[in-house]
Amino acid sequence: MRHGDAPYINGERQISETGHQQIKQMTRWFAEYLLKHETKLDTLLVSPVLRAQQTADTFEETLSSLVDYRWQRQTESLLSSESDPDMTIPYVEEATEGTTMLISHMPLVSHLWAGWLRGESQYFPTAAIGSLVFNKMNQSARKVSFHTPE
Repeated sequence: MRHGDAPYINGERQISETGHQQIKQMTRWFAEYLLKHETKLDTLLVSPVLRAQQTADTFEETLSSLVDYRWQRQTESLLSSESDPDMTIPYVEEATEGTTMLISHMPLVSHLWAGWLRGESQYFPTAAIGSLVFNKMNQSARKVSFHTPE
């Protein structure tokens, strides 16, 4: 997931009211997705940058109102926008089990998508969620869905 709309506020990019609405909309979609696929969120990996942390706060608040379980939240510097996907991908693959949501930035989210899907290019608008299934046995991934706010 890319962070929600985040203009500069007081010299730093922060989530706007539009951004919070985007995040809530996408979180409701994600909760329905989990229910439909009979799964639950296990791990939420979040960039340490303020706009990603604010996105995660709104995401968690909204998801908590829709499901009756908890997940683990981790802040990870390898999810910053300037991070090297060649370092981030192996970390995510080794450090997570089950259903994992990443909250990060452009261009990293697009680079991660292309890395897991062998070069498939995808631009992520703010608050967009790309879903894929990763098979650790054969180190491959397949696209499940890509969803953007309306």
